[in-house]
Amino acid sequence: MTKTVTFCFDFGSPYSYLAYNYLSPIKDAGAQIELKPVLLGGIFKATGNQPPATVQKKGEYMFKDIQRWSKKLNISFKMNPYFPILTVPHMRGAILAQKKNILEDYMQSMFDSMWLKGLNLNDQEILTQVASESGIDPNDFAEGISSDEIKNELKENTQFAIDKGAFGVPTYFLEDEMFWGIDSIKFLLDSLKS
Repeated sequence: MTKTVTFCFDFGSPYSYLAYNYLSPIKDAGAQIELKPVLLGGIFKATGNQPPATVQKKGEYMFKDIQRWSKKLNISFKMNPYFPILTVPHMRGAILAQKKNILEDYMQSMFDSMWLKGLNLNDQEILTQVASESGIDPNDFAEGISSDEIKNELKENTQFAIDKGAFGVPTYFLEDEMFWGIDSIKFLLDSLKS
């Protein structure tokens, strides 16, 4: 029976960007991947966690660590000069894209715009343009991310992650086992093989 790995992510997390671009070993291990957009801010609030950038030494380390990982995985990365970016509309857009069956296109556009092109995705006009490049009509995007249905689904996804033990992203779930952070992928792969 094929195993399913749930991948919880937020576009505002540089580690989520690296992890998204490094899902192939999970697929190569024969697992299906369920992409689950969540709101990192909601997870932080519920768990009392803090963004790395708000803790000076943690933030300094994170920037070095991301460079190491991008080099190790051979994934291009550029720190966004507008970081941190408030990703509520971006993540609602991911739910909308999922409903339109274009989530992977949307994710690639959003992650690349955030962590390769360094765009100011706090700017609603730029955000709408990026969403439209992935295949979402600008009017549909504006309407969709304001709808109660989309808002509620993002809240439900976030609560799912919290209930299963998440305190940050990227987080992977394999049945009841949680793997946090890109460095935990080696243990996830071990579990997939067992």
